[in-house]
Amino acid sequence: MSQEKGHSRYEELAEKWLKGTITPEEAEEYAAWYNAGQDAPVDIPASFAANEAEHEERIWRKITARTGFRDHTATAAPLRRRRWWAAAAVTAAIVTAGYCWHHWQIKAPRPQRLATVRPDALPGSDKAVLTLGNGRQIILDSAGNGALAQQGGVHIVKKADGSILYVDDHSGTVTDTLYNTMTVPKGGQYKLTLPDGSRVWLNAASSLKYPVAFSHQERTVELDGEGYFEVSATAASPFRVKVRNTQIAALGTSFNVMAYPDETGIQTTLLTGAVKVKQGNNEKIISPGQQAVVNNENGHISVGETETALATAWKDGQFRFSGNNIPMVLRQISRWYNIDIVYQGSIPQGHITGKVPRNMKLSGVVRILELSGVRCRQETGRLLIFPSS
Repeated sequence: MSQEKGHSRYEELAEKWLKGTITPEEAEEYAAWYNAGQDAPVDIPASFAANEAEHEERIWRKITARTGFRDHTATAAPLRRRRWWAAAAVTAAIVTAGYCWHHWQIKAPRPQRLATVRPDALPGSDKAVLTLGNGRQIILDSAGNGALAQQGGVHIVKKADGSILYVDDHSGTVTDTLYNTMTVPKGGQYKLTLPDGSRVWLNAASSLKYPVAFSHQERTVELDGEGYFEVSATAASPFRVKVRNTQIAALGTSFNVMAYPDETGIQTTLLTGAVKVKQGNNEKIISPGQQAVVNNENGHISVGETETALATAWKDGQFRFSGNNIPMVLRQISRWYNIDIVYQGSIPQGHITGKVPRNMKLSGVVRILELSGVRCRQETGRLLIFPSS
């Protein structure tokens, strides 16, 4: 492909990504091109956030001059004294049109630039460890397809797509006293089909404990971290997710539970059906499009409307932010890229709105942080965050 035709092709893909019309195959092609070309230097000017409105308009003019796309709708939460995220109002455009960095660079005195190219960190991938009832561990990402083990009349099978499936052999020896635990490390994700047919996606740094067969009275699993559930409907047997002292009960429902210990609360986001969230004597029933948050400190349950795509974006291969504070964004980055976030001083304040594909290398995400005003430096196994100058 000639340079001119290649240039045109990637502008076409970037515009499709901006408009949300890109196909999975095209997104993969675009990400492969971007990752292959993201070693060019990007320097940040000393006056990066001196004038927010002027800076936003200047960046947007550069983007629209290259793409011709002018439907600018991304906004950022208003902040007081927010030099950290001066460009947050255009972050969504920068993130989703990252190819523009290939065409223009911001020049500045080198001492102002902290984010440097180091040995890069790859994005997460399908990886997990399955611990059987007898303590045996199976590393799933290196295990071959087909039957992996048999427990209590149930076959554990790895499918061609890498997911795990539990199959009753109808021998009459199925028992619900054997438990398996699937553990997903930082930098990983995995999916499985439970013995009742319910499907679960586990995010990075998460684990799920469950019986190899459910009883007729109830179906209970224990979650640590984050998981998306598509529950098989069984009227006589409610499905329960236990997270520390909180229980989420559902029937024929799809929902996401985010319950990392380092977050401020347990978030349950409902897509279809209905769920009941219970913590001690407090309980709430939520409807599709709502999110229940259990406060980790006092157990209070708050319920509100939400954009469900924000909660499930990780399952669909994206980071999506809508007014998320900087530390929360960095925690997500830490889990997915298996790196430590190290603050070199005070923790930055501010919020961000935007999206980025999760198959991007860490250096690409670092540049997004850099262009958004965060002073950071990528090192092997960690990301240093510096106070604003």
